[in-house]
Amino acid sequence: MASGEGKHVRAGGSLLLAEFNRLASLSSAHRRGYQLEVLLEELFRRAHFRVDRNASIAKPRQTDLVARYGDTWYLIEAKWHNGPADADVFDSVRSRLDRAASSSVLGVIISVNGFTESAVEDLRVRRDRGPILLFSEEELTQVLRTPRSLVNLLQVKREELITQGRVHLAAAPKPRRRRRPATDLPGAEARLLGADLRPLPYVTSGGGFGEFVFVQELPDVDWAFGSGSGVSLDAQVSVFNEDGIVELLCGLDSMGWNSGEPRWNIQQSGANWHGAGAREFVEALRAWKKREESLDKAHHTEQIVYCDTCQGGGFYTLTANIASHRFRSVYHCHLSFQLPGIPVDLQPIRHLFEQFDAAEFSYFRPLTSPAIIRHRLVQRVPLEVVGYIVSHSDVFWDEAESGGAPPEWVTDLVVRNPNRRQDGMPAPDEWPGRVEESELLVCALRSHHQLDEPKEAYHLYSWEYARTSDAVVLRAVADW
Repeated sequence: MASGEGKHVRAGGSLLLAEFNRLASLSSAHRRGYQLEVLLEELFRRAHFRVDRNASIAKPRQTDLVARYGDTWYLIEAKWHNGPADADVFDSVRSRLDRAASSSVLGVIISVNGFTESAVEDLRVRRDRGPILLFSEEELTQVLRTPRSLVNLLQVKREELITQGRVHLAAAPKPRRRRRPATDLPGAEARLLGADLRPLPYVTSGGGFGEFVFVQELPDVDWAFGSGSGVSLDAQVSVFNEDGIVELLCGLDSMGWNSGEPRWNIQQSGANWHGAGAREFVEALRAWKKREESLDKAHHTEQIVYCDTCQGGGFYTLTANIASHRFRSVYHCHLSFQLPGIPVDLQPIRHLFEQFDAAEFSYFRPLTSPAIIRHRLVQRVPLEVVGYIVSHSDVFWDEAESGGAPPEWVTDLVVRNPNRRQDGMPAPDEWPGRVEESELLVCALRSHHQLDEPKEAYHLYSWEYARTSDAVVLRAVADW
């Protein structure tokens, strides 16, 4: 069987799921099947579908369900036999789809005891004869527990069948994907240099957990013509391991959610690693064993915070907890968007949520407090520089006159944190608490200068920060 025998889960958290478990105890297959259709009708209604029983599209049958969501209709066939459903069930549904003669009608077959392997293969080969989507018991109990996930799961099943020729079933083995190389993502234009000007893959800092990240630019989503305020949008993403994080980043990049200059932070119990660039982030993430060699005692998980700006204003953070063992399991993965308003065109966000199975309902929520909290220093606070972030600039540069490559400009400084809480000395009240333990800061340089023209002294000029659902995004500013 492509889907195994029924393993009924315990009731809890959902009246629909409790009713499904009750039906499992019925001895009459006929009665059980009829009441399953009643249960499915309620499931689709709770998922905000329009549902009709005994619709004319179901003829000659009298007990099928027909549900509509948007412009798409679903002809639903439910089976709860003692064995798996075979190809005869598919042929019956196909004949009714043929009578409907509409590309907007899809077949859905829900079989509690799964499907034969030959039937699943037949469906894959003959998918051009009207798409039919399959639900196993495992997937049925999933949507009974959270009906709002039904819409997205149907969309995922349809896209996999049409675009990849694959039948999406929870119990069916999926083809093993190749491991994404880091080169599938764009590299950073900026370079990280130590105090001796040697290139670094990332900046290593003493610190702990706190979910924060340093950025070079921090868009103010409250800025707008006239009055108004920014909005937030959060999504829990189904990512199972480290490779899933990489797939998510590649998906964000392919859909235009990557600016090319993201900033990131990887946190362990005794150290933080800061860097720039999507490719560089993946390389650092996969080198977790090497990173932890310098730690006296590594925690069993590490946290990541990845931040990038959005086209049209705003930014997002990606946070996750990843196990520090060879399976690299992800216990939590969250996307949080901070936007200047609700976009008129929501398709880019819908596509993103569909691709990564962010099935939970998400809402745009107005930011009730200022999007960015700012603090400007009255007195200069001297900084000890331990590194630089530099990038090329060809502005005002003439290759014919100057020759060689365009000069590199210092855009950020890596400095020792003057507001670190240590030796009983508290940090300033205005300083974000999550950054108190960090040994180093990455500061945006208010006035850039060429790398070969270092300044004698630098000072902390100001800082500003924003809070997303799980992270603090900090832009500290230095000057000379």
